[in-house]
Amino acid sequence: FPRYHIGESLLPSTVHGIAHLLGVSDELKKAAFTIKHGGTFKWGANPEPWTFDFAVSRRMPGATGYAYQVERMKFDQILLDNARRHGVEVQENSDVLDVLKAEDGRVRGVRYRDSEGREHEVGSRFVVDASGNTGGLYKKSGAKREYSPFFRNLALFGYFNGGKRLPKPNSGNIFTCTFEHGWYWVIP
Repeated sequence: FPRYHIGESLLPSTVHGIAHLLGVSDELKKAAFTIKHGGTFKWGANPEPWTFDFAVSRRMPGATGYAYQVERMKFDQILLDNARRHGVEVQENSDVLDVLKAEDGRVRGVRYRDSEGREHEVGSRFVVDASGNTGGLYKKSGAKREYSPFFRNLALFGYFNGGKRLPKPNSGNIFTCTFEHGWYWVIP
């Protein structure tokens, strides 16, 4: 840790709500992430791009009318360091071997192997599977996912040199477009 993950396009409620509650607002500012003021779309019947601006909302006026496009390695490190500062015991370079279940079937902890090869069990009131799209704990819990055939899709991502940004003030916005058989987005 930190490890590579595709970036994240945050919303004002995350930046000015959750980040404030966690106490990481100043660190997000210092990280110099790309600022976005909204989103720009080429979507629907009108072929011309249209933009929504966070600052237009009566619920998010003025200084809270922006968010960030974050690099996950930096963002995740900010969150992990903050958790440690608040007393969370962090186990890195450890593998979850199995989930521990209560008699009612609820996941109540995990069994893991630490970086020195020792196995441990740890219980908790809440267990969060933050393993990403692989759903590591989810699979170990025996739960079954039901995929909607309507939303069956394929996602690809890549990085491009020399790409153009939208003109200011929308240069930090996510740009989302549709085409005949799908859609794509560009995050600066």
